[in-house]
Amino acid sequence: MTKLSARRHLAAAALSIAALCGGTAAPAADIPSARQEPAPPLPLAPRLTFTAAAYLWATGIDGRLRTLPPLPAAQVSIGFDQVIKNFDGGIMGAGELAYDRYLLFFDVIASKISPNRIVYPAGYPAGVKIDSGSFIGLAAAGYRLIDDPAYSVDAFAGIRGFAMNNTLRVQLMPATLKLSDSEQWVDGVVGARLKLQLTKSLYATTIGFVGAGGSRYEWDVFGGLGYQFDERWSAFAGYRAMKVDYRNGSFIYDALQQGPVLGVSARF
Repeated sequence: MTKLSARRHLAAAALSIAALCGGTAAPAADIPSARQEPAPPLPLAPRLTFTAAAYLWATGIDGRLRTLPPLPAAQVSIGFDQVIKNFDGGIMGAGELAYDRYLLFFDVIASKISPNRIVYPAGYPAGVKIDSGSFIGLAAAGYRLIDDPAYSVDAFAGIRGFAMNNTLRVQLMPATLKLSDSEQWVDGVVGARLKLQLTKSLYATTIGFVGAGGSRYEWDVFGGLGYQFDERWSAFAGYRAMKVDYRNGSFIYDALQQGPVLGVSARF
């Protein structure tokens, strides 16, 4: 083999190797390099929270209250403006323990009113002055059925206890007859609550309960708007109505309480 021929063979071999290297390098360049994707964030562990609320319910009273037998039950209507003027004191508040979707809800109303004026119910043979003291307490367990950033739905079941003390002074001129009677009873209740997040801070909410047991029936509904100042403090305003029909012997409390509500709440 001549030197010229040997050089030609070496050149051809070099070209073949270069072609092979180029053919394999090109596809390798098309393969993207593997990336380490970031791990998804772990869900936050549920924690126990407590929300406490204090509110004022400027409620009036409309209904039938039993007076001295054999006199008939008196039909009484006292507006919330009169109740506020003659409000002797009271406590109104609510609380809620929450863990994940599980809830414990409490509501307490304790009040004493003593209107100074005498009312004359239609068709009644005398004037009536009413002093009314009451304690109403609700305890209910709940579960969050829907938990969405835009809205939530909760269901409740529990009990509501009543302690009523009504003193009625019947003006039968020239005498005044006085009847003071008290009753305590407990109802089983079920309820639901809806909360709508209208903006980042503004929300609408409604909650209602129905029940029976010691009473013939009862219902309690609240609806209103709230404003959340920060993660802890909120204020709310709305309207609440509660109807209770309880009868036991000569004691009758068949009344509707309703009026505006204004309150604040704190979450811990």
